[in-house]
Amino acid sequence: MSDSEEEQVKQAPIIKPHQKQQKDFYAEQLQANEEAESQAPLLVVVQGPKGSGKTTLIKSLVKHYTGQKIKKLVGPVTVRSNKQHRVTFVECPSDINAMSDLSKVADLALILIDASIGFEMETFEYLSLLNNHGFPNVMGVLTHIDFFKDNKQLRKTRKKYKKRFEYETGGNYKLFYLQALKNEYYLKQDIHNLARFISIIKIAPVRWKTEHPFILADRYEQGKDNTTTFYGYVRGCTYRLNDRIHFVGQGDYYIDSFEEVLDPVEIITNQKKHRSLKDTEKLVYAPMSSVGALTIDATAGYITIPQPIFTDKNKFVNIEEQEDEEIEEQEQEQELPEGVRMVRELQQLTEGIDKQLEEEEDVQLLEGFDLEEEKPIKKKINQQQIQQQRELVRLKNRVNVKIENGTVMPITDTLLATDLHELIYQNKTGINEFDSVRYIAKVQERESYREIKELFVTGFYGQTDVVDLENLEKQIEEEQLEEEQEQEKKGENQKEKDDNQNQKENQQQRQQLVNQLTNSNLGLYKKGTYVKIVIKDFSSSIKDDYPMILARSEVGEDNLGFIKIRIKKHRWHSNILKSNDPIIISLGWRRFQTIPIYCVQDPNDRLRFVKYTPEYDYCYAIFYGNFAPQGTGLVCTQSLSNKLSKFRIAATGVVLEMNHQFDVMKKLKLVGEPFKVIKNTAFIKGMFNSSLEVAKFQGGLIKTVSGLRGHIKKPSKLGPDGSFRATFEDKIQMSDLVFCRTWVRMHIERFYRLITSNVKLMKTMWELRQEKQIPLEFKPDSTYQDQERVPVKFAPLRIPNNLQQNLPFESKEKVKSLSFRERLRQQVEKNLPVKSNMTDKEKEVYSLIQRLNTIKNEKEKKREQKDIQKQKVKKAQIKGQKQHLEEGKRKYKQQKQKDKFIKQVKKQQQQQQ
Repeated sequence: MSDSEEEQVKQAPIIKPHQKQQKDFYAEQLQANEEAESQAPLLVVVQGPKGSGKTTLIKSLVKHYTGQKIKKLVGPVTVRSNKQHRVTFVECPSDINAMSDLSKVADLALILIDASIGFEMETFEYLSLLNNHGFPNVMGVLTHIDFFKDNKQLRKTRKKYKKRFEYETGGNYKLFYLQALKNEYYLKQDIHNLARFISIIKIAPVRWKTEHPFILADRYEQGKDNTTTFYGYVRGCTYRLNDRIHFVGQGDYYIDSFEEVLDPVEIITNQKKHRSLKDTEKLVYAPMSSVGALTIDATAGYITIPQPIFTDKNKFVNIEEQEDEEIEEQEQEQELPEGVRMVRELQQLTEGIDKQLEEEEDVQLLEGFDLEEEKPIKKKINQQQIQQQRELVRLKNRVNVKIENGTVMPITDTLLATDLHELIYQNKTGINEFDSVRYIAKVQERESYREIKELFVTGFYGQTDVVDLENLEKQIEEEQLEEEQEQEKKGENQKEKDDNQNQKENQQQRQQLVNQLTNSNLGLYKKGTYVKIVIKDFSSSIKDDYPMILARSEVGEDNLGFIKIRIKKHRWHSNILKSNDPIIISLGWRRFQTIPIYCVQDPNDRLRFVKYTPEYDYCYAIFYGNFAPQGTGLVCTQSLSNKLSKFRIAATGVVLEMNHQFDVMKKLKLVGEPFKVIKNTAFIKGMFNSSLEVAKFQGGLIKTVSGLRGHIKKPSKLGPDGSFRATFEDKIQMSDLVFCRTWVRMHIERFYRLITSNVKLMKTMWELRQEKQIPLEFKPDSTYQDQERVPVKFAPLRIPNNLQQNLPFESKEKVKSLSFRERLRQQVEKNLPVKSNMTDKEKEVYSLIQRLNTIKNEKEKKREQKDIQKQKVKKAQIKGQKQHLEEGKRKYKQQKQKDKFIKQVKKQQQQQQ
């Protein structure tokens, strides 16, 4: 990438996973800018719990791409999938550090799920890591399907796992199914389908990788002068060389040398005829693994050469299994053909022909011929000379000539000697006795020239139909010239097109060479370049199973300061997080331990300290660590142990702001109680310890539990030391409590410890108490106690009449409150007799109405009584019917028993008679 293109990538906005259209457009734009040759191999991380089949899957994919078998898989494995596409497979261990590192660099994550067990904790941990580090492309692979023998149960299980996988990943990714194993490998069709999807997948750009170059080393070499050499592809973006590099999980180191080396798995760009790869072009590069006969040890590499085997009739015989004496006895018993005997003799040779030539000076290949010094052949055989030889071969049957007493000399012409030997000596078996390609016969006697001359005529020597070889050559040359002219006329247009294409290709090659020279001089290494890095003073140990990631130390990211992040406790973590407890944070390329402080933001933008993180909500955290760009995701853990007793990811977050200081305030309530009240003035004690403290808070706001506000005036000599005088809006009660709300600035610890292989981590208070078996401190003030509260009767609020008149209508009393005298007057008036003002006619009407009402009431009473009686009768009837029914049943049973008894008696009498 050029500088302008790199600036465009940096200015590009953050693309969220749900914004599919923007993401696709951004991916196509980046892929258009990148050249095919500058693309690094696709980095595929194979992750899964222990025993899920990660190693078997990588071996099966390598065998599918290259046809080679890997005995022991260690480190990255790079294969060539097609002419312009390469794939690097990396196995992800179950360690939380390796999972975190590989989630940052992966282009594609293959998540293996054991169908016999289901989703395990490592799967959910890795998905949350991917989600917070950019979430690249993901594919699910369901293994051990042969565990289910019932097809119905298998379909239900596949459907359930697919639904859960879509829920965890967002529903945009595919889940593959791998059947049973065959010869320790998965089935070819399943691997073929998976490899096809890997080859056509479109890589989603991750912002962190497009801005930060890195190198995933596939091998390393430790030098004698305390230097270590790493080899790998430049990934992410263009690498701008500086003097330092960060080894992820080890620390920062100085670079001794940085240079481009030959790519072990190059992209094929010259051949255009065949789209598929030939067998010789299928490559696998696994320098730390054991591939085929190559075995890698801790100190050296070994090549296993199998023992030679040969056939004895139709049986395979191994030399190690059968002794030489038994073989000789069998050969003596049987008469072997000549060809088999020669092959057996060659297999039993102890010395090669080169050693025999060194030991013996004269080795005769033919009887009567000697060897002279061998000279290399300089000229090549063309078609015209081959045709001349063919014409000579046609004449061999007419001549019967033998050569005696000749010597062998090197060929000076470009004629083939094989046809001449058959022509002259009339002996086809003689070709096997010496190297006829390099030597021909030179005759010493002049008499034999005439005999040889007869070989080049059509009849006997001296006849008129002699064909001269020179005329034959001229005719052949004329025919070839005519054919060449015709071909030149037809191919003039094609030559022009080919010339233009060659010119363009030459210009592109020249431009590439110029770019390589300029980039190497400027310290720029494009994405996809295979480089060699030598690091000084590297003495820490390296685990072969762990990924070796070398990242460029960007300007400003190695600075230390305070970072403000938005954080949320993970929903599957068992405990909430506590302020000032050490925690491990994976931010950018670095992992470090720090002491955070959690806070929330008030409406007035004040950062208020909180002791614990919320259970299901976001909050802010401030800690001391390495700077990182805004919007960078991070993951928090409380320990690095591989014990899966609980979910290891404690919280996730994103970087919001960086600064050298943040003001986090803690709320502090000072409580006091009044000991003397005079109207709106009160004397408070117990809030401060000295008059100096009172003077410091003079003029501060205070408030009672009932809501009355006041001010601190001056220290008071009355009461204990630290008491003061205060004024309130209204008179307070002696039972009121007085509060003074204050804010205290919290101290943020400048604790930072980079996590390497040999670092010792700080322990939490809980871990220390568990190790040393120290119980919790008992504080009586922190225990809950039952408090008896006496209800207080407050006097009613009275507003003077003068104030009521000036109040608005809403605030005025709607019901007038009476004084004591007015209430007495009302009671007296109620007890006085009422004077009637009715006329005589009204009295008669009133008396008539009263009489009618009495009659009506009596009728209603009678009606109610009748209804009660009817109900009683109905109940009695129901009871009688039930009793009558029960009596009938009882009588029926008695009659039945009597009849049964009578029958039994009659039977007994008959039996007696």
